[in-house]
Amino acid sequence: MHAEVVLLAHFCSEQSHATKVHLCNLIHSIMSTAHFLGRWATSLLVLSACTAGTAQQSVAIDHDFSDWNGTDAVAVADTSGPLEAVRFRADGERIYFLLEYDRIIALDESIIPHGTKIALDLDGNANTGQIVGGFQGAEMVVHLADRYVNTSQSGGTTAQSSLNDAQVRMAPTYGGSVHEVAIDRGVNGFANLGNAIRWSVRCSSGQQVSNESGTALSNVDPVYTALPLERSEGTQMRVAFWNMNRRMDEASAQGAMERILQAIQPDVLAMSEVEDFSADFVRDLLDAWMPLTEGSWHVAKDDWDLIVASRWPIDATYPEVYRQYPVLINTGDNGDWMVTASHLKCCNGAEQRQTEADEYMAFLRDAMTPGGEVNLTERTPVVYGGDLNMVGPGQAMHTLLTGDIANEADNGPDFGPDWDGTALKELKGLQTDQPMNYTWRNDNSQWPAGKLDYMLVQDGVVEVLGNFALETASMSNQRRTQYGLNAGDDMQASDHLIIVADLRKHDRPGTKPAKQLKQID
Repeated sequence: MHAEVVLLAHFCSEQSHATKVHLCNLIHSIMSTAHFLGRWATSLLVLSACTAGTAQQSVAIDHDFSDWNGTDAVAVADTSGPLEAVRFRADGERIYFLLEYDRIIALDESIIPHGTKIALDLDGNANTGQIVGGFQGAEMVVHLADRYVNTSQSGGTTAQSSLNDAQVRMAPTYGGSVHEVAIDRGVNGFANLGNAIRWSVRCSSGQQVSNESGTALSNVDPVYTALPLERSEGTQMRVAFWNMNRRMDEASAQGAMERILQAIQPDVLAMSEVEDFSADFVRDLLDAWMPLTEGSWHVAKDDWDLIVASRWPIDATYPEVYRQYPVLINTGDNGDWMVTASHLKCCNGAEQRQTEADEYMAFLRDAMTPGGEVNLTERTPVVYGGDLNMVGPGQAMHTLLTGDIANEADNGPDFGPDWDGTALKELKGLQTDQPMNYTWRNDNSQWPAGKLDYMLVQDGVVEVLGNFALETASMSNQRRTQYGLNAGDDMQASDHLIIVADLRKHDRPGTKPAKQLKQID
């Protein structure tokens, strides 16, 4: 059967555009079966052969801008404000903007003023719609900093909706000088347009850049190959982080949690927002949901809302680190691993998040330094993650990645938090079934879906074999049936998605570049 699919892919590459699309859908259906999940690398080759010349390259909203390489930038001539350039892309599902600024801003906030709006003339007629600065005829205006969308209605009125209603997705969720934005075409009523659209981006400074001539949109859907939930070959530890939203005693949530955990089968599960539940209560649930061959799950709880559960013994815990809970796990043949569950300050808590990040870096420096209060064996892998609530400027994330401590008077000097003296690696965490990295979603909130849950690893000692976030709502019915999941399991279990990584140790010191920079050409 595998050989037949390869031949089908070759045949597909020789056919007309319409035939290619039909055959590609057939191959996608075949590839999604359990038989092919073990042939991942070959499947990717099959897919690339099939889709050549048919589908658009998808833009992933994931804080990695490499997929914008080759897309022309429209420079902003007016230098009175923060906006420097805009890039635009489209496929059959969404339109995309890349916004480049001369300073770090939070796109959906006004902590650093920017007032960015995106105006879309969807009918290509400048005489209908709203006026935004010097741009006329916008049927849709996305107010990013103020978190709402205005759409033109018949009779000259406008209707207001949320960014979530319009499925406006953005990355990064915290501050940056480059941001990418996706706007869903189907939800907003401009799928399969035959006319060109005009667009404009304006800031509160008066800066504005527009495409007055219009752009014909592609109506070809992108191809995104769903990620398998099975663990990657060679995995020594599958670790998952999950904000449980205080629902572990609710029957409907328990059913969804059980299905998700049975599909994922983590070795270590680090949880937040479990302050109302004891370690024994959580152990009983995990023993029922994912029984071990021998014995029970090992479960440790800090003094507030963090719990770490492990298939292996937990040899030491460090609850004194505020809102962060490092534990030392003895995996046996693969030695000790330190896993830290984290739940940093929410909402308008940027200053406190920075204090918490400083404190963890001080703890980690001590643990990695011989003679400290905590003594890790050299090259013991450290995995850090959880609900970091990383919104606003995001300086705390910089500290967690690089060891650049803000308050050195209280927390000591900066240091390289990996064993090779370099920065930690932030895992991308794309969802399994769509090219998005948000991990929190509340469709009734003014705040757009965003990435609040993170995993950081010492890639100087750890190889990342795979990682993902799981949103069951975006899976196909076939995929959900395959893994025993329901469409509503994600939001039934929690308002946060579970994030997962497959890891193994490596012994290649000094092979990681000193700096890992994200850039666009």
